[in-house]
Amino acid sequence: MEIELRIRPDKALSLVDFGELWRYRDLLSMLVWRDFAIKYKQTVLGPVWFLLQPLLPALVFTLIFGRVAHMSTDGSPGFLFFLCNQIIWGCFSTNFSSIGTALMTNMNIFSKVYFPRLIVPLSSLVSSLVTLAIQLGLFAGFYLYYKFRTPEGSQLHLSPALLYLPFIILYLGTMSLGFGLWMAALTAKYRDLQQLTAVIIQLWMFGSAVIFPLSQISPAHQTLFSINPVIFATEAARYCLLGHGTLSWGAGLWSVGVTALVLLTGLWNFNRTARTYVDIA
Repeated sequence: MEIELRIRPDKALSLVDFGELWRYRDLLSMLVWRDFAIKYKQTVLGPVWFLLQPLLPALVFTLIFGRVAHMSTDGSPGFLFFLCNQIIWGCFSTNFSSIGTALMTNMNIFSKVYFPRLIVPLSSLVSSLVTLAIQLGLFAGFYLYYKFRTPEGSQLHLSPALLYLPFIILYLGTMSLGFGLWMAALTAKYRDLQQLTAVIIQLWMFGSAVIFPLSQISPAHQTLFSINPVIFATEAARYCLLGHGTLSWGAGLWSVGVTALVLLTGLWNFNRTARTYVDIA
């Protein structure tokens, strides 16, 4: 039986060909598995690093900013506050850095076979979201310990807001995909940006309410800080999980609008760069 494959030019206004992505779903699952397989291959602790990634920084932040600097944690137990922030920020920063280098690190594959280039950043996103689910399981374990075994547990109460957590996670993934696609397109053209990725992530973290709650910022400066769309995701996730977070309709609409704009323009710029990247790299 002969199989006829027709290759057509991209539609001018088409940012995502969902039909084509669906046809390559097996490749997507294979790349997701590849990410898990090679990330901790030949490491001593292996998958345990999934749990240590947010746990170790949370312990350090609890000691330095909680015990020594006595920084406010919005009424939440200090360790849970920092662990929640590290899990959410870790998901965003991991996506941003891995998607941001998607074109450069997969050059050898792109030059050999055709497939939708968007498959690679999507595989990084799915891999990161699976890791996030595992880390949220770790958070749930510590939450139950604090709830039933420590005096601070009296401050912890589950609320209906927990039902919104999947939407916050989806929103966080969409945001990191948009910014990551922009970084991938820019890094393909300007290789120097690859060296700055770690610096950008570090500076971005300090302005994303990871170390301090937004409530500790004066109302006059909260609007300035809320320009960063990651802050809304951090505060919303903490509100869902711990019941404390500074949220407003204005900040939410701004964050969603910025995310939508960054995602749409990121898809357009990534697709345009990916078409010719193999030829000019």
